[in-house]
This record gives sequence, structure tokens and C-alpha cells, in this order.
Amino acid sequence: QETAGADIADAMSVYQRELAARHWIDFDDLIGLAVHVAATNPEIAALYRNRFRSISVDEFQDVDEQQYRLLTLIAPLDGNLCVIGDPDQAIYGFRGADASSFDRFARDYPGAAAMPLTRNYRSSGTIVTASSQVIAPSEPHRPIADIVRDMHERITVHTSPTEAAEAEFVVQTIEQMIGGHSFFSIDSGRASGVTEGTLSFADFAVLYRTGAQVDALCEAFARSGLPFKKHSHDPLTGQPVVQALLREWDGLAVEDVEHVAPDETSPHALAAQLKAAAGRLTQKDRVFDIASQQTALQRLLMLAETCAGDRARFADAVALAAETDFWDPRADRVALLTLHAAKGLEFAVVFIVGLEEGLLPLYWNERDESTVAEERRLFYVGMTRAKDRLILSRASERRWRGQRRTLAASSFLDDIERELVKQQQTADRPRTPDDRQMKLL
Repeated sequence: QETAGADIADAMSVYQRELAARHWIDFDDLIGLAVHVAATNPEIAALYRNRFRSISVDEFQDVDEQQYRLLTLIAPLDGNLCVIGDPDQAIYGFRGADASSFDRFARDYPGAAAMPLTRNYRSSGTIVTASSQVIAPSEPHRPIADIVRDMHERITVHTSPTEAAEAEFVVQTIEQMIGGHSFFSIDSGRASGVTEGTLSFADFAVLYRTGAQVDALCEAFARSGLPFKKHSHDPLTGQPVVQALLREWDGLAVEDVEHVAPDETSPHALAAQLKAAAGRLTQKDRVFDIASQQTALQRLLMLAETCAGDRARFADAVALAAETDFWDPRADRVALLTLHAAKGLEFAVVFIVGLEEGLLPLYWNERDESTVAEERRLFYVGMTRAKDRLILSRASERRWRGQRRTLAASSFLDDIERELVKQQQTADRPRTPDDRQMKLL
């Protein structure tokens, strides 16, 4: 362990020297260096205090220690400072965010007025009540959320024998609520053909705690034919097709781009270069299907529009982009997202799968209450993404951490009063000789 620590220190030292030699700054150091400058140069801190007489901080629950310190250096106690956020949505502790930021702010700025916004206009009264009960153990003194919408259908809590059966339950339920997206669905009895209102596929979201849960869901959706899209916080440059497109773009010669002057630096020129790169990739590489190439190209073109033809600025934008930056609510597909990626979004119908102890709340060996408190807030965020219907699901057994495991129901479910819940269960169909024969085939 000591050797590993020394290796890390040596690598960091080399990294810092290389940054200095190139006059570069690490992205994470933008805040740290600003704090250092303001803390060691009072005249510079005073300059910025005078320049920015009013400061507003959004998503305050997500600030980390360095960000908070920078704020206190440039916003004096008698300054015009407004912070906006929701302590119940503090879900980024793994990034260094401090869930106690509001308590600390109240101590450091005792004269600040607090304006609690307690009305939830999005969710039905049933969902608001249930989510308030879930968050209450970690926020015993929080004001009760005002119910704006009527109490609607009770929250479904469903138990499946396995994760595969859970995924199949999600697919079948969506088909039934849509009314059957195909004649096969109706003929097979999977959907009744009676549409519940005017729901489209984009009205549905399936939320899960970890990426390890998504394979069973993708398999069930692909088998059913339902349109779906998996979203994540993964960096855009992590996609092989994007990497291939950027390599082609970087290697373009002037003559490869028609109707663009050699020295032209305009949005038109940058877009033309990207399209030419996509054309070259299509001609030389059969690894990527046309649809994935088109999706990657469209995302790069969207970023190019914001860069005024500046190649360096475009390269920076691509390096910082994540898949969730390209969320398109107009796409008529079921959304598959982690609970973290769903923050800030809303859907008519939300499924939260994997409501099992050790998975949601997620912990490894022993239950740590500080970790569970953040997991509770994460579950609350997921619940309040739903406008009309909320369906909570668990599997009695799933493959988890390398082996089949039987996990107890999530303790969070115990916080919702029974009157708000309806229980459902998928029976574990016993295997027959025919099943075993089909598996062999």
C-alpha cells in the first residue's frame, strides 16, 4: 500500500510538471487554483468582491468544499448572495458534494432570508405523499410538501422471481398501458389493445441504481420490439464510433472538404468537415452501423454549432460532453436511465427497478447510515420524476456481484404507508422438461 501511494505521488508530480511545461491547467484545478489565488492575495479577492456585487448560485446542494470556499472568499457576509437548491436532492457525495451545505450556509450567513418552496406541481398527490414519507427519516424537520394535484392511483410495488422476469414485467406493463404497440402484442395477450389515455413511448422511464442492471432490461426491450434508448453520464468520447469519427475529422486534408476555403473558420466549414469525416468513415469502416454513425454525427454537429467554427473550442466541447447532454424529449422511445442521470427530468410513468437491500440502498458489506441517507435522497429523486404513475419493482433473486443472490426487499419500501401501495407479484413458473429441451435447442 505504501508503494502504491508513492507511485501515485510520483505520477502526480510528473503530471504537474508536464502541465506547467505546456501552460495547461487541469479541469478540476480551475476551482482549486482560484481558491488559492483569492486566499493568498486579498487585493485580488477584494477586486472580485467589488466587481460582482450580486451572486446567485444554482444547484447549491451539489457544491463541494472548494467551491464553497471560493464562494465565501468572493461573497462577503454583507454581500448580495442568493443560493438556490434542494437539500433533499443532494446525491453527489461521491463527487465531493457536501450534503450539509445549507446548514453551513445558515451558520456562515446568519442574516440570509430563507424562502422554502414546498409545492410540487409535477407529481400526483399520491406520489408526493409517498416520496415525503421516504425522505422524512433523513430530514425530520423538513416542511411537509404541499399537495397541488389530486391523489391518483396507488403506487405499484411488484415482486418478480428474477431480474429477467422483472424486465419482462416492465415491458409487458408498458405494452398494456400503451395499448399494444403491435398486432403480435395484442394477439399474444401481452396487451389488451385498450389505450390508457394518450401515452406515448416517450412518457415512460425505467430507472435503475447501477449500470449492471441494464443488460436484462435492454434484452427484454429488444426482444419485444419496443423502441428504447439507454442514457448515461458516460463521456461522449467514450463511444468507439465517436472516436472513429474524430480520428477521420482530425486527419482530413483540405481537398477532402468541398466548397470550403483552406483557411475558412466558420460554423459552415466545421460542419462540412464533420460531414466529410462521416462520409470517409462510412466508406472505409463496416464495424459501425449507419444509425450509430448518424447519431454520433448529429451530436458532434450540435456541439459544432456552439463553437463558431473554432476547432480548438470544438475539441474542448467534445472532451467535456456526456451522453445525457443530448437528451431529446421529442424522441418517442422509452428512456432507460440511472437514477443519477434522471435528475432534472420528468415522465408521466416511472419504473424504479431493483428495490432490494444492498442494491437500493446500495452498500457493500455493512450498512453505513451516512451512505444510506444519500441513497434515500437518490430514491426520493427517482420517485419525484413521476407525474402520474409510479411503479416500484424488485426481484427475489438476481445475479449480483458475480453470483446469484437472494436479497431482501429494500428497507425504503417500509417507509411508505400501506394505503398508498398496491402489491403485485409475478409467479415463479416451474420449469418443465419442455423448457429444458428448448434451452438445449
